Amino acid sequence: MLHVSHAPSDYCCPFCAIAAGSAAAFTAWRGARVLVHISNRWYAHSPGHALVIPQAHYENVYALPDDLAGDVARTAGRVAAAMRRGYPCDGVTIRQNNEPAGGQDVWHLHTHVIPCQAGHRPQGAFPLVDDGKRARYAALLRDSLAALAPAADSTSAAP
Repeated sequence: MLHVSHAPSDYCCPFCAIAAGSAAAFTAWRGARVLVHISNRWYAHSPGHALVIPQAHYENVYALPDDLAGDVARTAGRVAAAMRRGYPCDGVTIRQNNEPAGGQDVWHLHTHVIPCQAGHRPQGAFPLVDDGKRARYAALLRDSLAALAPAADSTSAAP
């Protein structure tokens, strides 16, 4: 495995805090190794932007074990299907950024699942979102995920 790190030595990882239970109102699903969390930032035409986050800390794709990469990818696909089912969206963009040059700014691997509207491409800065909206989209995504087939994280029951 390639080892590349950009996290400062005193880095306090916000996604490790989420994995430990912080901001639980915005977590739409939690499996044994992966969770789905509604981002605190999204594009104006992409409400409900979700993050698929491994619960164990891996800074980037270079460090991610293959079996966990499969869980992350399956979960991202499941979230995309749930968004198409339960969100008012016309499509979905999935992104995973690595290193500053690749757009990464949180030093814990995560995959963005972004709902898209026809005529509006996700681009530019992600502005901060009101917590009330985040909580509503977490509930909406939670319900949509529960209506799908069994969970992607093979070590967990369906949400």
